[in-house]
Amino acid sequence: MLPLLALLACTDSVPTVTHDTGVDGRPHDSGSTSDHDHDGYDSTTDCDDTDPSIHPGADEICDGVDQDCDGDIDEDVPGDGDGCRDPGMPAFPDTVDTLHLGLRTGTGTTDGTNDGGIEVCLGADALGNELCLDPYKPDWDDLEPGVVDVVAFEGLSWSRADLDRFEVRASDGGDKWVPVGFEVALDGDPIYCRQVDVEMGDGGGEVMSWTDPEGLTSGCDTIFDSPLTHGPLVGAVGPDHARIWYRTHATRQVLLRVAEDEAALAKAPPVHYGYPTADRDFTETVQVVGLQPDRRYVYSLEILGQTYGPWELFTAPKDSSPTTLRLAFGSCSKDDDQPVFGPILAWDPDIFLFDGDNHYGNTDDLSALRQFYRWAHERPLRSALLAETSILATWDDHDYVGNNTDGTEPGKDVALRVFSEYWANPAAGLSDTPGVFFSHRWGDIDLFVLDDRYYRGLDGTLLGQAQQDWLVEGLDASTATFKLVAGGSQFTPYGSADSWGEFPDAWDDLRQELATRGIGGVVFLSGDVHRMELRSLTPWSGGAMLPELTSSSLAYPVPSTCGSDSSEPDRLVCEEMRGFMGLEIDTTVSDPYITVHVIDETGVERHTWTLLASDLQP
Repeated sequence: MLPLLALLACTDSVPTVTHDTGVDGRPHDSGSTSDHDHDGYDSTTDCDDTDPSIHPGADEICDGVDQDCDGDIDEDVPGDGDGCRDPGMPAFPDTVDTLHLGLRTGTGTTDGTNDGGIEVCLGADALGNELCLDPYKPDWDDLEPGVVDVVAFEGLSWSRADLDRFEVRASDGGDKWVPVGFEVALDGDPIYCRQVDVEMGDGGGEVMSWTDPEGLTSGCDTIFDSPLTHGPLVGAVGPDHARIWYRTHATRQVLLRVAEDEAALAKAPPVHYGYPTADRDFTETVQVVGLQPDRRYVYSLEILGQTYGPWELFTAPKDSSPTTLRLAFGSCSKDDDQPVFGPILAWDPDIFLFDGDNHYGNTDDLSALRQFYRWAHERPLRSALLAETSILATWDDHDYVGNNTDGTEPGKDVALRVFSEYWANPAAGLSDTPGVFFSHRWGDIDLFVLDDRYYRGLDGTLLGQAQQDWLVEGLDASTATFKLVAGGSQFTPYGSADSWGEFPDAWDDLRQELATRGIGGVVFLSGDVHRMELRSLTPWSGGAMLPELTSSSLAYPVPSTCGSDSSEPDRLVCEEMRGFMGLEIDTTVSDPYITVHVIDETGVERHTWTLLASDLQP
């Protein structure tokens, strides 16, 4: 017995302890029960001891989880502010509220039609009433060569079960039409798409009606060139965020990826899963957060397995920091060809401001307004600018409701709805004061962009008193070196009947507030008049110098004449030309400055004007 007891005693006196290694290479005691996920951190410091990817020092990713156990979620990594989660495809109801009908016309010079009698029928209801649609939009030239026309019909209350065919009819037939594709989306659900080879009319080889022999089914993804029909567009950017806009042809899953370089982008997970909806015409704006100041990022979009991009964007510098800024702006773009955007791209602005009359829809029809915005966003050089430059916008009369229209227009809420669908500004009005006005900061430069239509004339002012108060209070509170105030209409009291000149009391009130509050560094930006002007407006007694820069037009057929300078004593320069203005701003020097470049549509610089911060003080 003694040898056995001796052996047991010896064994008990030398316990065996083994070690393995955690995922971070630190020793881990397998005999311990406090580090259940074997990541080298026990439950006193590990905020999730069941997941080895979560522990202090872990890499944070956007998923709504605190990976590094610092108490913050998704910090300092690109995300959408909602955990980058995929909500999944929405359910589509059995009763149709909104239907989008797309019709694509061939590119031949005679493929379009002015027939005016085309209709599309999709079935019949329980009472035998045909369910047919009129695809025409007021104020838009429908069914023209090479164009995809889209019409939205809201409030239908149609049963899906009643929709069983696709038939297109011509009532006249005297003017041949050559469609090459049709598509239908029900509340965003893309139920029908067909590329066709048919000629409609009453001539030889033409037909007065055509019914798809395959019924209401899909034989293609879309009649557009791609499911990404428009965009992307980089909207407002800040030190830690950027807004990205895009449009699809229907409710499709859209994966947005953002990274610091192309190599990282290739393996980056999505920062946002988008499902653009019918009520917004399949447009979506995503605010990407978790970015770093003054830094380049790249981004891409994926739809139906196809990746688009990459494109680049740049974040703003830290708020209130001395900085440089290249801001270009212009107004009035009506022509199909818009070559001015070539020189704008070459000038390489940090921000481009569309200062009104960004299309000439002159309509309050929902589908027509949307068609004009799509037309504008797809201009070739212009679309290239939108994809990689921070874009801001306001409206003037022609992209509001119509020529010289004001706040009494019954269609202004439709115009506001579509404006918000197609731009990605940082804000729109106030909670109790709708409109398109907003403020935006770039370092120590503030930009106040006005809405000069929604309230015009309602209370004897151009802006409406609430917006004018917002402007004055914002300027007074601003610590920025320069305060740029932009609006579609000219500020000069010598302007046209569609300018601040028609509201002298409101203009005097604004000038007086600037003077009595001692507000300096203000520069006014305007458009509208189809010519370039530099002005030094008369300040209120004791007030600071008030420069006004008028940049118009980007692409209007004929410039307007300057007339006599003698009748407009505040005007320094007038050029009858198309082009844009570029503001080169530097607040890092001892006397900050703005150099204004007046550039024509071929890229030739016509004038410069340097404004010193010291000269803009009261």
